[in-house]
Amino acid sequence: MNSRQRVLTALSHKEPDQVPVDLGGTENSTIVRIAYLNLRDHLGLPEESQPVVVNRMMDVVFPQEDLLQRFGVDFRPIQPQPAWQPELRELPDDSFYDEFGIRWKKAAYYYDMVEHPLQHFSLAEIIAFRYPDPYAPGRVAGLREQAKRLYEHNDYAIVLADIVWGPFELGCALRGYEQFCMDLLQDVRLAETLLDKNLELALGFWEAYLTEVGEYIQIVGLGDDLAMQTGPIISPNTYRRLIKPRHTQLIDMIHTKTDAQIFMHCCGSVYDLLPDLIETGVEILNPVQVSAAKMDLARLKRDFGDQLSFWGGGVDTQQVLPYASLPEIRDHVCRAFDILAPGGGFVFAPVHNIQADIAPERILAVYETAQERRKY
Repeated sequence: MNSRQRVLTALSHKEPDQVPVDLGGTENSTIVRIAYLNLRDHLGLPEESQPVVVNRMMDVVFPQEDLLQRFGVDFRPIQPQPAWQPELRELPDDSFYDEFGIRWKKAAYYYDMVEHPLQHFSLAEIIAFRYPDPYAPGRVAGLREQAKRLYEHNDYAIVLADIVWGPFELGCALRGYEQFCMDLLQDVRLAETLLDKNLELALGFWEAYLTEVGEYIQIVGLGDDLAMQTGPIISPNTYRRLIKPRHTQLIDMIHTKTDAQIFMHCCGSVYDLLPDLIETGVEILNPVQVSAAKMDLARLKRDFGDQLSFWGGGVDTQQVLPYASLPEIRDHVCRAFDILAPGGGFVFAPVHNIQADIAPERILAVYETAQERRKY
């Protein structure tokens, strides 16, 4: 099987020749720049002094082809052209305003949100707030040619992901998490108005991008972080009432533009929301955060393995990858294969991105073990 056949077979809940492997298929299944450069140096790969950072907040990169080949990666992402950059306003204290007006400030390895532009807005001000234009021509410049070239001249599975926040997460970013969660309970009219504006924006982005590349891709990567370490951020009932209908509308529209499978990135303990996400049309769960409550791999496979594919869960990046011994890391990876690989429906990837302080030897322990265990 080639990579595309392998991925499509696994995502149809059948066993391919090998478990598909990912590193860099999405912004949430890749590697932080510092760890990437250290890994390249350790492996003796050609120096890459200025890798392209594809998400400034997380400082993550998409690895170059030589590393992807070495790790047997089955995915290639569609990448907006570097020449297109949303308007940013840089400040002298290592912070910046993005195109929504959210201010981000550097804190150790990441940028954190420190200002939420709609936090104190009234309903009328929210209605009048001007969003970025999803149809700005520069956003999709060259993407169709890139996707067509990938499709016709390579046999990898092609991913389009991470182009716009989900309606809930964007509401939290614009209002602040505490304020928006209060809105969902105390000012439902305001919350729904904001959710509808967020949905309209997401529909516009996906329409613009999928019009260009929908016929060439196999995976559409959505993201909407709905959970924390201990459970959902909002109650399942609140999700069903206010967020789920909008997720369904978004996914229904996407299905009119492409035959690609729907991937949902949602960190944390999302177990209680999985039946609802499946009903919206979600087919793939990422990152499968095994360290969160109720996210035991065996339980997930038993309860949802016939309806969901699991893209991630391959190694815990909170405790195991940074702190376990190398033999413990290998055993942890083997356990993920033992549980998730049978019957298909598994894409091997770490739980979220490989962080800056992870030594190359630990990354190699993960991917060398994956290469050994991936064959059926």
